[in-house]
Formats: sequence, C-alpha cells, structure tokens
Amino acid sequence: MTPITAAELAQIVDGELISGDPGVQIRGLSIDSRAISEGDVFVAFDGAKLDGHQFVIPSLSKGASAALVTHDLSEVQADISNAGHSALSLSESATTAGTANPSMNGKAVIRVQNSLDAVQRLAMYERSRFSGPVIGVTGSNGKTTTKDMLKTVFSTGGPCLATAGNLNTELGLPLTLLRRQGTETSIVLEMGMRGLGQITELCRIGQPTAGIITNIGQSHLELLGSQERIAQAKGELLEALPSDGVAALTAGDPWLERIYTRCKGRVLWYGLSEQADAFAGDLEPTSTGTRFRATVLGKSTVVELPTPGRHNVVNALGALLLGAVHDLSLDAMADALRNLPASVGRLRIFQGRDGRSVIDDCYNASPLSMKASLGVLMEMEQREQAKDATSVAILGDMFELGDYEEAGHREVGRFCAEIGVTRLITVGERAKWIAKEAVAAGHPQVRHFATKQELLSELEGEGVVPTEATVLVKASRGMALEDIVAAL
Repeated sequence: MTPITAAELAQIVDGELISGDPGVQIRGLSIDSRAISEGDVFVAFDGAKLDGHQFVIPSLSKGASAALVTHDLSEVQADISNAGHSALSLSESATTAGTANPSMNGKAVIRVQNSLDAVQRLAMYERSRFSGPVIGVTGSNGKTTTKDMLKTVFSTGGPCLATAGNLNTELGLPLTLLRRQGTETSIVLEMGMRGLGQITELCRIGQPTAGIITNIGQSHLELLGSQERIAQAKGELLEALPSDGVAALTAGDPWLERIYTRCKGRVLWYGLSEQADAFAGDLEPTSTGTRFRATVLGKSTVVELPTPGRHNVVNALGALLLGAVHDLSLDAMADALRNLPASVGRLRIFQGRDGRSVIDDCYNASPLSMKASLGVLMEMEQREQAKDATSVAILGDMFELGDYEEAGHREVGRFCAEIGVTRLITVGERAKWIAKEAVAAGHPQVRHFATKQELLSELEGEGVVPTEATVLVKASRGMALEDIVAAL
C-alpha cells in the first residue's frame, strides 16, 4: 500500500490517534498477528470466538508501526503497560501501570468505530491512487478461474494485482487492494455474492472500470430464491461500471441477455458462437488441456490452454477479450495462457495409483459446473479409448440450491446417463438423488455411499474404481472430497 503516516491514516479511516507518534510511517496492513511485516498497521477485530485486541501487543512487538483498535483508550493503555510484565515484552524495564513499555515508543494506536469500515476506507483511498484498469469479475461458476486467466493475460502488459485465492468478500477485496505495491499496471478483483447489494458494496470500494460476468447459474438459490434474483445481484456489477467502461458477457446465457442493458458502457460478448466478439474454433483436446483458435475483435491466434474443458475455453475467451480491449497483444496473451498456473481443486489432473487418471475438481459444485466437468471426463475417456479406458464419476452433495436442491441433483443424474459415464459413484445425503435419477434414466452401473468414510473404506477393494480408469471427483466444498483424491 502507499506509505502514509499514522496521522494520515487516522484521518483516512475517520479515527482518533489515541497513543504514539503521529509521524510514524505505515507501509502495509495485516489482520493476522502471525503475518506481521515491518511497518504494518495491525487491525484488531472483535470476533465471535476471538478478540483481536489481545494480539495488539504481539503485533507491535513484531514490528508493526501501528494498530487500529475499537476498545477504549484505558484498555489499550493497560495492555501496553502490562506488556512490560508479559513473556512478549521486548524490554525488562517496564514500569508501573499506566506507563507504556519503552519498547513501544514510536508505535501508534488509532481508535475507530468499526474495524471493517476502517479497512474499507483505507482500501478506497488506495484505489483512488491508481489510474489503470480495474477489472471486476463475478458469476455463478468459473469466476476464480477467469480471474486467474485475466491476471495471466494482463500481466503481459505489466505487473497485475489480483485477488489471492477466493478473497472476494467485503473484507477480502479491500485486503487485495491494500496489497498494491505501486508498480502495478492493472488490477483484477473477484467479487463474491451472497445477497442483493453485496456486489454494489464491493464496487463502491473497488471502483471497477471494466467487468466480466461468467454466467448466471443456480449457486446461491438457497439464499436468493430464484435465478432472476441471482441475475439481479450479479447485474449490480454492470450498473457500477462507468459510461466509458466495458462489460464482457458470456454469449448464449439467457439471463445475461436479459440484464446487459443495465450497463452504461460498452457491452461485448464471448463464447463458442461465431457471432460473438470473441469466439473459438478448431477445438482439439490435448493431453492436459485444449488447443483452439481464438478470434478476438477480428484478430486470430492459436491458444494452447493447459486446463481441459470447453467451459474453460469460454473462460479464456473472456480474458482475451478484455485484454484486447485494453490494447494487449493477442499473441502475447495466448503465449501467457500456455503457462496458466493450476488452481487447487479446480480441474487438476493427476496420475493416480494403478494407472488411473484422476481429475480433481472438488473445490465447489453446482448443476452447471457438474455437467461441465462431466464433459471433461468424457473428453478424456475418448482420448484414452485405445487403452480401453473406463470413465468413473465420483460425485457428492451440492449445497446452497434451495428449492432446486432435489431437481438439481436429479438433473446431474440424468446427464450422467445421457452422456454414457461408464460408472457412477455418489456420496452424501443429497447425492442419492443423482444416483436415483441415473438409475431411472437407465444407467447400468451406479453405486451410492451414505458418507465419505464409507467410500474411503472401500476404495482399496476390488472393482469400486477400476484400474486404468479416468476418474472425476467433484462436490461442493463442504464435502471435502480431496480426501478421495488423495486416496486415489
């Protein structure tokens, strides 16, 4: 983040400097006392299970220049005084109560009304110091993968700051902005959503100049009640874009075609149709991904994507489209995508035991993403036909589907039967509907396990997962099916 003094920080976050040196320099921010760097400001949060104020002194003693607190001055002063008598004291010359430990000289303490609000205010200040493109990314599925692809292509034009992992919340997004070093030429912000108004709030902080919505699916139906309300919530990104901004939307998504007019700026489309502004042709599966020809705003190049699936081809088109709009070289972006880093739990392919190929896609799941991953499984099986490969889908519960819960699971079961997955294994209370519908649709090899532990106990047995099989493992994050991946 931009270096500032404690006095400047207090003004930015609407706080009060209650102790210490107003001129001390602050160069970063941390909410974790274990990850303090020299010159950080430590932010104390009052958590449901843990009060961050107990880590103020350890953070200051580790090199933090300042702390943001919400407790009264007397409490903080008592903590600083008591630090002289604790194992964490940096000095044995601590004196009487009410007198700060000499080792704390030069440290600043700033009191604010609300820690989260203070972090957001500071992030908005940091955003105001940046004049390059800021890309907001949202969607029901594929937003983290698309964010990673955007970072990859925008890095061809200079350093790109992007959301780490899936820190896409009202706290994670500000923390991303506060990681800015000052050398970046672009910023990519993933925006999560669990209700109406949340993306509006994230856009208030991040001020995106461009945006991309991957799709409108069934994720969060439990919270929002309908796809229409999901579309309404995701569309808040469109409304936040300035009149000279640009939105990239997936062609063929019926909900995006309903809401695109909410964007005041330019709207571009990407997908497999040649009618889109960015489209793909000549798709050819490779040993680890897909090769295709990308045509973006009239220019074409060959892309070798190191991650499989037609849906990831579409995600890559979105990244290429926004990169091209910002005058990045299409050939340079294609070269960069060749080295796209793998995301943990998202369509990673491993060589497993007994000659099996294992597709680890157990990070999250919805009916839409389940079907996309099953398509990848079948593509891989077709490539392995010479070895008489068998396709096995190990599918677990999908969460947050609300009233669509049973229907969504049954939809996946029918799809398994329709595309001809050789063997279907389901695990979990909800996944039983996948199994039942697959059987009803005529699938010949279906087996259901009530719990993950039951499946794990039988994985070593004969015939549960055949040798030389291509195996997909997928479920919502709460199922923790990475244990199945590890066993395979």
